[in-house]
Amino acid sequence: MRRVVACVVVVAAIVVGGALRGLAVRWSPSELDIAQDPGAQETYRLLLQNDSDESVQLRITVADWQRSLEGVNDFSVPLNGVRWNIARTFVAGEALTIRYTVTLPENGSVAVQGTLRTWNPQFLEPILGAESISAGSVGSTDAAATSGLVTLARTVESVVDGIATVALELRAAAGFDGLTIEEAFSKGVQVMSLDAAGGTFDTINRSAADWIVLSHDQVTLAANESREIVMIVTTPDAYEGMYWCILRAESPPRVVGEVEGTQIISVPSVGMKVYVSAPGTEVLSGSVVDVDATPGDPLTLSATFANTGNVQLVVTADVQVVSQTGEVVRRLQFSEFGRDYFRILPGSTRQITLTDYTGDTPLGAGIYQAIVSFDYGGESLVVGAKAFRVR
Repeated sequence: MRRVVACVVVVAAIVVGGALRGLAVRWSPSELDIAQDPGAQETYRLLLQNDSDESVQLRITVADWQRSLEGVNDFSVPLNGVRWNIARTFVAGEALTIRYTVTLPENGSVAVQGTLRTWNPQFLEPILGAESISAGSVGSTDAAATSGLVTLARTVESVVDGIATVALELRAAAGFDGLTIEEAFSKGVQVMSLDAAGGTFDTINRSAADWIVLSHDQVTLAANESREIVMIVTTPDAYEGMYWCILRAESPPRVVGEVEGTQIISVPSVGMKVYVSAPGTEVLSGSVVDVDATPGDPLTLSATFANTGNVQLVVTADVQVVSQTGEVVRRLQFSEFGRDYFRILPGSTRQITLTDYTGDTPLGAGIYQAIVSFDYGGESLVVGAKAFRVR
């Protein structure tokens, strides 16, 4: 039987470190950075404050999050899960296969639930079937999800040394634009993409969500009332560096509009980021992935920095534009939202763009070199360069 939900868009409006307009609720502290030894259990007392003159019902959850390549908070990766976005047009009869690996837990099995969503026309549907990844499920194929636009089946292809290789096989039954596939696991497992079929792949392999137990999963706060929320954090016997998650307090969904028959549902929530680090295991490391220059008036420079360590880094960046004679003709410093730095999570990359508004006149014709320096708090700066020509 087809199970299809169509024509609904959910907007998760999340504010971190402050109160959301229309949901005057805040966490105290607004952010929590914990240093906790491996194998330890600690209790933390948090506060939820309702600053409004009306009562509010809240559901409290632990969720995963990341920052995008541009540094924007992304709260849409499923808890203990993965996400593929394929932003292109599909034609009827087209087939593709996504492959990924899962490092299985000690008991050798993990449950999984998946969903697929087409963008236009819009359908959302679960992937059906006996949903388990283990050595015993090798070769079996879960019942296919079908929206009338897409059929999708999950197959465990192999399990070798506790690492399962899984294939998601898709076929378009009709034409549509854009596809999102999500897989959510019963516990935190490491997932690696082998083939994203031309799409983007997102997961949080340093999630602390499974380590956290909260005293409340829902509360009702009267006007101007506060409530203590107890958080118990139990770290694994062995871990290094930083792991993270977010605590979300969200109000019930509500319909805020409709566009061409599509209902827009808002879920206002306020979040507190939680970072958990193992003392003495921090590794600060970074590298420059790419530097590019677009000559013009104004000159635009971009650079991509990778956090190759195991903790969040606070990074500053500046650029020198040097002529063929060795003269520094431009100096630019990164800045956004009034800050001269950016934060980047371990295992992530960040692309910055700097535009030259400093010169009274454009650069003259010639060959130049853009030298980008990143300071991330390590023993030395990391530097990248790009030669470019102005004609």
